[in-house]
Amino acid sequence: MAKGRKKKLAAWQGFLAGGLLSLGVYLLGLLFLTLLLVKGALSEGARFPLVAALCILSALAGGALTVRLTRQRAGGVLTAAIFLFTLVLAGLGFWEEVTWLGHGGILLLCGLAGGALASMAVPKQRHRRN
Repeated sequence: MAKGRKKKLAAWQGFLAGGLLSLGVYLLGLLFLTLLLVKGALSEGARFPLVAALCILSALAGGALTVRLTRQRAGGVLTAAIFLFTLVLAGLGFWEEVTWLGHGGILLLCGLAGGALASMAVPKQRHRRN
């Protein structure tokens, strides 16, 4: 292997790493937002926009990692779909229904937007000429 080149991982390893990073960023961000709400540093009216931004950032982080590891452009959107599918399953596990037309649908769209941003942000590969 040439110096400076990174080994391309198997697709499932890249998607697993990206999905776990997305979930980790999202859960840690939710814990931090909860701490700010309890301490009174954050008003309850600003809660949902911050959760939506956190959903975008977590899907973007996981998608960017997947795209970087697997070098597949569609990896960002697919990682966001895995992340959102996990959130939907967790939501259905705790509650019997999900409100798709309210905040639930907006969070799904925010997550897909983060994955799409990760897919578009991949740099083009440069070929060396000898």
